[in-house]
Amino acid sequence: MSIRLKAILLFFLVTAVIASTALGFSYTLLQDSLAAEIRGRLRNIAHIGGASVDVVTVERLIGRLKEKLTEERVAEIERSADYLRIYRQFQAIRQAEPSLIQFVYILVPSQKPGEAFFLVDADVLDAVARQAAGQVLNEEISHFGLSYDINHRPFIKKAFSSEAVVIEDAFTPDPKYNTNSLSAYAPIRSADGRLLGILGVDLKDENMRKALNKSALGSSLIVFFSVLAALVISVVFGDRLTQGIRALDGVVREFALKRFDVRASVKSRDEIGHLSASFNNMAQTIDNDARHLQALLAAYGKFVPHTFLAFLQKASIIDLALGDHVQQEMTVLFSDIRSFTSLSETMTPKQNFDFINAFLRRVGPVIRDHGGVIDKYIGDAVMALFPGSVERAVRAAIDMQRRVAAYNFERQAKGYMPIAIGVGLHWGNLILGTVGEDERMDSTVISDAVNLASRLEGVTKNYGASIVVSEAIISRLPSSADFDVRFLDKIQVKGKKEPVVIYEIFDADPEAVRQCKRDLAEKWQSAVDAYYRRDFAGAGSLFREIHARLPNDLPAAIYLERATLAENEGVAEDWKGIEVLQSK
Repeated sequence: MSIRLKAILLFFLVTAVIASTALGFSYTLLQDSLAAEIRGRLRNIAHIGGASVDVVTVERLIGRLKEKLTEERVAEIERSADYLRIYRQFQAIRQAEPSLIQFVYILVPSQKPGEAFFLVDADVLDAVARQAAGQVLNEEISHFGLSYDINHRPFIKKAFSSEAVVIEDAFTPDPKYNTNSLSAYAPIRSADGRLLGILGVDLKDENMRKALNKSALGSSLIVFFSVLAALVISVVFGDRLTQGIRALDGVVREFALKRFDVRASVKSRDEIGHLSASFNNMAQTIDNDARHLQALLAAYGKFVPHTFLAFLQKASIIDLALGDHVQQEMTVLFSDIRSFTSLSETMTPKQNFDFINAFLRRVGPVIRDHGGVIDKYIGDAVMALFPGSVERAVRAAIDMQRRVAAYNFERQAKGYMPIAIGVGLHWGNLILGTVGEDERMDSTVISDAVNLASRLEGVTKNYGASIVVSEAIISRLPSSADFDVRFLDKIQVKGKKEPVVIYEIFDADPEAVRQCKRDLAEKWQSAVDAYYRRDFAGAGSLFREIHARLPNDLPAAIYLERATLAENEGVAEDWKGIEVLQSK
């Protein structure tokens, strides 16, 4: 066999092997990705469905299992409002993925090992109607109270025993419906946490098979034309591809293993040399693109924090989908530079950006050092979340104030005016997720706790306090004695009906002011107690003494004015001392 023919065959075979391997790899990767996506969607559907089922109705239906279940009684129960309520919920669940969801049902445990009972099945009423119309059914109808042998259904048994979401490992052939199905089971719990039963959701792989068939057809065409082109190139240039082809083939194999830094070392001036140079150019382009992609993902992390992705249990930003969300209890922190609008008017646009970035470079790391996540920068304002202990958020607020104090020394040394910030903290239940539309998506936090934390930051200006927190924060501190805390007020913020008890944390105050507030702590509390029990004369006397010691203490001046006014003019019979704030 001639060298030319050997080169032609070698080049052709290598190309065919690479193309076929790529086809197989891409097909397997697509199959695994689709299966993982479907499993993830199935898990979410089962979890959300199990959590959203009306458990009170489920408990009532379970109670009816104790009755004597004749055919007439079962039919009556299946027409009852309770059964129909759950049945309609199942139809709503099925509408979430109508092309995927095959069956939805509830199983409840029996006293006998290896046995369960059907409570509600999303197909029962339709099957009964078809049967009544004279249609012969091939499958048994899963009527209310129908016994079901689960001895050969290990995943159902696991769902009952673990009381957690369980999903099957792989699709199971279903010859009756000419499809493959995958099942997930989610616990249904009562209000006190008892396991009532499990929600079963079966998915079919019809869409997945269509996507795989389409991908296989497209990939086969690509491979066909690639091999055809390789054959033509092999015939044309085969006589010139001699010893360099082996070296180049080795480099290609290395490159296929994602070693993008490898390069062809062939330096000849013939076609092999040109091909090697082209390969090296291609390799450099791919290497640059790979590095750029890594840098791009790192840059995305500055806009969507990696911790936010961790909250949503996503590996990277490309895994995010519109509507992904999670519900957690966290501390929300808001901070804002006081009188920033007036300050910004004295600066050029560039000076404004330089100033804001200089400020954020100092307070941002403080938040992260204490385990916080910066949700967003809103101009000069900062919104941060603390998923851990409340104490970390409080210490972050104190250190932010201290960092600003140190920054003011730098500013004054350069002839700039000092700045002040207010910090508001509140703890509550919130929802983190993604909102937007197909072309523009953003991460956000939805919660009343966020709004209240923002209001508390605004309240700092009203009371001249650097840090204002809600009672929810104080009650969750391991020991409030570890901080300098004093009661501030009972307020009703704009947009809220319920009053909020707020406190001042003054650990970051100047040392002289801080010590004076400590010395006056008992007198302050006595004055506040007197004020709220309507002893306005006594309260006014105590607040007057406090104000004399702390002339610049705005809360003391506010309470002195309130007590004096109440003493002179009186208060309404239903007076509770709640200050209604009209502005945000």
